[in-house]
Amino acid sequence: MLSLTSRNRQSTILCFTVMFLATLLSITFMGCTQEDRTPPRPKPLPKRTGITQQKKSEIDIHKVTTVIETDKGAIEIDFFADQAPNTVKNFINNARLGYYKNQPFHRVVPDTLIQAGSHMVNETMPIETTAQKPVRGVIAMAKEPGATVSDAAEFFICLDTLELDGEYTLFGKVIRGFDVIDSIKQDDRITTVTIREKE
Repeated sequence: MLSLTSRNRQSTILCFTVMFLATLLSITFMGCTQEDRTPPRPKPLPKRTGITQQKKSEIDIHKVTTVIETDKGAIEIDFFADQAPNTVKNFINNARLGYYKNQPFHRVVPDTLIQAGSHMVNETMPIETTAQKPVRGVIAMAKEPGATVSDAAEFFICLDTLELDGEYTLFGKVIRGFDVIDSIKQDDRITTVTIREKE
């Protein structure tokens, strides 16, 4: 049988042990829940070598042409980059993303125009007024009748001088491939559109 002193001693030790464990647990728990508010230290930059890394350069719209490859042959187009820069950039971007690849000329009006585009873009963009006229070989963005914005992906090529109802963005002209544009029939396809530097 334990004496009163022994029991008191065991009770004190037990009490001390429980308090110690409770304190330890609460410190651990508080340490886990608090966020580390120390700002991250910057990593040292790698040492420069003699080789400079070049940034991916943007296309200079004044120094490129586009080649539209079709079932009937190639059509080369020069851009009116000074007069319709946003439309030219948009067309180049569509071409680089492959939006015109395998798309048909879905509208062909003999001796008037041929029209193609992309079902992957369903957007519009502001009309850019130019000093150009819709004469044979000029390429323009299409739009809905009466609309005050252009379609962002539909374009047409004039086969003759046109009387247009309202303003259109005329952003380029055919420089090679007139025989090809004359031979295009409904549903002939664009195989690829390539952007290349002017020679």
